[in-house]
Order: sequence, then structure tokens, then C-alpha cells
Amino acid sequence: MWTTTRGKLALQERVTNSSQWNDCLNYLSRRVKEQSFKTWLKPTRGEPGSSGSFNVAVPNQFVADWIKAHFNDLIEEALNEVSGQRYSVAYVIHKPPDEDGQTSLQLSATGRPDISPVTGTIGNHQHNLNGKYNFESLVVGDFNQFACAAATAVAEAPGMTKYNPLYIYGGTGLGKTHIVQAIGHRILELFPTKRVMYATSEKFTSDFIASISNSSTANFTRVYRDVDVLIIDDIQFFTGKESTQEQFFHTFNTLYHLGKQIVLTSDRSPKEIKGLEERLLSRFSWGLVTDLQAPDLENRTAILYKKLETEGISVPENVIRLIADSVSTNIRELEGALIRLLAYASLKNEAVDLNLAEKLLSDAFSKRKTEVTIEAIQKKSSECFGIEPEMMRAKKKTSRIALARQVAMYLSRSLTDNSLKVIGDSFGGRDHSTVIHACDLISKKMSMDSSLRQKIDKISADLLY
Repeated sequence: MWTTTRGKLALQERVTNSSQWNDCLNYLSRRVKEQSFKTWLKPTRGEPGSSGSFNVAVPNQFVADWIKAHFNDLIEEALNEVSGQRYSVAYVIHKPPDEDGQTSLQLSATGRPDISPVTGTIGNHQHNLNGKYNFESLVVGDFNQFACAAATAVAEAPGMTKYNPLYIYGGTGLGKTHIVQAIGHRILELFPTKRVMYATSEKFTSDFIASISNSSTANFTRVYRDVDVLIIDDIQFFTGKESTQEQFFHTFNTLYHLGKQIVLTSDRSPKEIKGLEERLLSRFSWGLVTDLQAPDLENRTAILYKKLETEGISVPENVIRLIADSVSTNIRELEGALIRLLAYASLKNEAVDLNLAEKLLSDAFSKRKTEVTIEAIQKKSSECFGIEPEMMRAKKKTSRIALARQVAMYLSRSLTDNSLKVIGDSFGGRDHSTVIHACDLISKKMSMDSSLRQKIDKISADLLY
């Protein structure tokens, strides 16, 4: 553990690169693929340590583990080349200073990687964007082409197109966050003086609550309204939070009438969100509303190749085909399967091949006996809860029947590609809002009731495998 350093001068000295590390980076830039260098090595800082060590500062444990696994030998070679002496490299976690001008460096330790980006506090006007999420690392295909085109237009002329607000919706893991953060990065590249703010709906809410507790609502208002571009992720989580909705309503109005760009994401279209004020929902549709679909096999393959290109890693073609063919749910799980495979191979010092991929990722592959149907889901759910399948479509509302029906609706939305309308029709002609309510309710109950979660997991396993 490094000791804490106080004072602006000491802080500046601590985070400034040594000339040796600058020379080392120049050396590495000629030996590593450009995108991989920009992603992993360029953001680092370095300085000589004690007893023949050289300290490389990185933002988090995940980056430390990755650089050590993939570039450590090359870094030692570069240091020897530019300095004429051999160093042992130590990776340290550099945390940004707090308001005291206080910072700390921690030696990298083995542990679960922390892949969450470091975000600024409410008083700093930091954009909170993750460097990984840019247009260069984004795969564009039929599943997201329109949304990406709109995002590019917004990024090149923020607040000046008819796409204000830009509202992008789609299921979990389809790339909404990547696209909207790419907008923020492109705007900062083209318009360096513009103030960009990215926040999840949860952060907006927690900042608002904190401002009330600290009697600093004026500061909260200034931070979120004194921007040129406001990006709010997962807007659906404002449901049921009346005071937060009120605050966001006025924030939206202020920015919109000043010609500032607003970008929003959600897991569903505005008309499908229940629990938000109508005046907010209508404003979400003032600009452009566009959706994302799940990528097909060809696009899933392209996404994996793009990921590997970004990391500067080569993987056999048959491994890529296996992952792309087997993980079809969403981009996040697709990339997660690849990362899990690479991490395991690196830690165990094993070659990445088809046998390892099949062994390690078998639980992620969808070995379905048959295509899952709503009828099959209703049948399995009925058996689990001890009711007749016909009750799924009946009007009866006893607690047991209602719960079984809601679970079946939840699984129908999770395990099939059917629309909300088709699902509702299959449950006795119920409308889409009933399906959404059931999905939200079951999702919430599962987080609090482990026995219910186990039942649902068993139904899913019986249907899928």
C-alpha cells in the first residue's frame, strides 16, 4: 500500500509521467496494434520505484490484470531498451484525487476484477464516460444500423437536428449504453468546449436525494442543467419516483428550450412504460424514438472479431464460430463468454482452442432441445404451481393462479422473441401493459424471494436443456 499524499504539488508530481515512461510508451506504440495501445497502454502513467522496480499506474484492477497478462514482457523489454537497465514492473491502482487533493496508489492484488468505470462526483461536471464505448469499437449491422446513424447525426450536430431528444430502447445487453456514450465521446472530439454529462437514472436519483439531504438542490440543478449534452441511461427506473420525475421534467424542459441535446435509453418504448408521468412520456417522443434488435449470427461473429481486434488478440476461427453460434441472447453475454474464455486461458496458461471453449463455456451455450414456445412455458409453469394450463388464459385471479400466470408471462418475454401483444393474446387477450406489469413484478419478487427464483430457474432449465 502506498502512503497517502496530500497537496496539489505532490499530487501533480505523483500522476505526471517520467521521461522514461514517455519513451517507453513511444517504444510500445510501435510494437502494439494502434487500437490496443490506445485502449490499454496510452492512458497509463509510470515512474521509477525503489529496489529496481518501476510503477505503472492504471485505473482499476481489471486493467492491471489485463496489461500484466498481455503486455508485461513487452513493457519490461521497452524499459530495458529506453533506460539501459532491467526493472521489475509493479502495477498500481491510481485513484483520482478527492476534494482535499488527496490521492492514493494501491499495489495491484489478486481479486475479482472491477470493470466499473470511475465516475465523477456531482460537483465536478465530469462527463462520466467510459473510454471503451466509442464509435470505433462499435459493430454496426442490421440490428442497430438506424440507431447508429441517428447517433452519429446527433454527435456531429448536437442540439441542431430533429433528433432531440434521441430515445434508444431495446433489451438488456444490446448495446444501448455503448451507443449513447459513443455520442458523448464524439461530441467531445468535435466540440472540445461542450459540456457533456452521462448519468444512469439511478445516479440522477441518488444525486437528487443527496442534494435534498445536504440542502444543496441548487448545486444539483446547476450541475445537471448547465450542460450542452445530457445523456440519461435506463430512464425506465424513474417509474414510481414522483419527486425525481418532477426534477427531471424541469431539467428536460430547461435543456430542450435552450437547444441543448438530450439522449435517453430504456428497455422499452415510451408508450410501454408504466409509472411515468404522461407529460414526460410525451416529451420523450418529441424527437426520434428508435430500437435495437438482437444481432444475427453474422453480426455476432463480427462483434467477436471486433472485440479481439480491439484487444490485439488472435483466437482460432472455429472458437469464434462456436461462441457466435451458441450465445445468441445479447451482446453483453456474447462478449462475456469470450472474456471468460480468454481470462481462464491466461490464468491457466492454456491455449485457446475448441476443446477449451467447449469445456469452459458449455454452461453458456444454448443447447435447446426444441424452440421454446409460449404454450410450452404455460404448461411447465402450470405443473410447477399445481394448476391447470387452462387457468393461464382464464379470468380467475386467485393468488396462486395469478403468480403462475405472471411467472409464465415473465418467461415468455425472457425466453421467446414474441411481442408483448402476442404474449398478452396468448394469456386470454390481456393487453401489453399487463404483460409489462407481470414482468416487472416477477423481476422484483425474484430479487427478494430465493425460493421463487429457484422455481423459475428450474422451469427455465427444463425448457432450455
